[in-house]
Amino acid sequence: MTDSRSRLPSPDVASATVRDRGRRWSPRRWTLWSLPRSALAYVLGVEAAAVLVMVLTLVLGPHGRGWVVAGLLFLGAVTHAEAARHIERVRVSRVDRPFIDLKSMWTFAGLLLVPTGTALVLVGATFAYWWLRNGQHHSALHKWIFSWATVVLGTAAAGLVLQGFDIDTLLARAAGPTGLVLIAAAACVRWAVNHGLVVGILLLTTRDRSVRRHLASPADTLLGLGALALGAALAVLAAASPWLVPILLVPVITLHRGVLLDQFRHAARTDPKTGLANGAAWAEVAGKEIARARRHGIGLAVLMVDLDEFKAVNDAHGHLVGDEVLRAVAAALSAEVRAYDAVGRFGGEEFVVLLSGVDPPAATHAAERLRARIGAIDLTVPGMAGVTSRVRGLTASIGCVPCRPTDTTVEELLTAADAALYRAKRAGRDRTVTADPARPEVGP
Repeated sequence: MTDSRSRLPSPDVASATVRDRGRRWSPRRWTLWSLPRSALAYVLGVEAAAVLVMVLTLVLGPHGRGWVVAGLLFLGAVTHAEAARHIERVRVSRVDRPFIDLKSMWTFAGLLLVPTGTALVLVGATFAYWWLRNGQHHSALHKWIFSWATVVLGTAAAGLVLQGFDIDTLLARAAGPTGLVLIAAAACVRWAVNHGLVVGILLLTTRDRSVRRHLASPADTLLGLGALALGAALAVLAAASPWLVPILLVPVITLHRGVLLDQFRHAARTDPKTGLANGAAWAEVAGKEIARARRHGIGLAVLMVDLDEFKAVNDAHGHLVGDEVLRAVAAALSAEVRAYDAVGRFGGEEFVVLLSGVDPPAATHAAERLRARIGAIDLTVPGMAGVTSRVRGLTASIGCVPCRPTDTTVEELLTAADAALYRAKRAGRDRTVTADPARPEVGP
């Protein structure tokens, strides 16, 4: 008969596992400390402000009110978390994309039902539970603390919008224009403060200073505001008939699953390292553009861009720095071309660009601009223990294929661009080779 204790880890193995977890969660190992000074000061300032706001609202606000309601909302958030836990596990393991915070419906409902201080405690409790059940194995604790701080400050700002209005009176007015305007304004303020603080840290920690690049897509913005709208509906329903509140769990879980499916569709078309279209998605766009160019009799060009000696970057600085270089190149290519041109990652350190409405000289000129843009990249990547890596002086070889498509296919253009790229490599790299538009492989 097998001893049941044999299935348990030995004391040495168990203690080693505990030590590994401790090292992973140790504040000294957080990547937070490797941030630039301005970004580190920003993060710590936001978190300190959130703690100060919580203390002030709890000390100066109403006491002994709303804790039962807050407890019931927390139970609702827990039920939501457990019902969506499988969805979250799948999302975290397969989708590399910021997630819309649907649990905000419970905390926003709390803001409308209980004093602000109590609502902020509810925010902290839901974040703690959500992290323990879903996030502790996937991201550092300091990232969750910063997210909690942004939500606390957003919720407190929304509470200022509602200041001076009795909770019962406000919800009674929800059927009229006054309540609608106030609740909508509070929801927009909460979302704007929360999202704005997140965009702020992204701008401080990335080389791309374009605010637009970091803003949520219109669809994601609507989903975030939709969760807050559900929170308002939850508050009104709870005030009128608390027993009907569980009914709202059905559309919430459905919405949660719908968001996951949308993220899967996005992930299936996107290169996870660079955020560009992957090969299949780029080929689909290129095929449609070729058909459009054929109908209107206009020219186009396909560029294949390959970073020279990229292996040396990985060998000298490591693959994590290499990934940052790929992201920087992707951003440079996207910034240099027009909004309706298509940029994708072909694989490894190769990228593909489709330029619409260009003749051969314009295509070659565009390729040279891209090559110069890559050469101007000067990237500093912070690492552990204060060690930084600097990458500059990158070069690229480009194969350029301009044509006026008739029966040309995406595959033929890529074959021709790859052949031109190979000639650029053989000629010494760091150059553009433009194929003859009349070559058989790019059309009859």
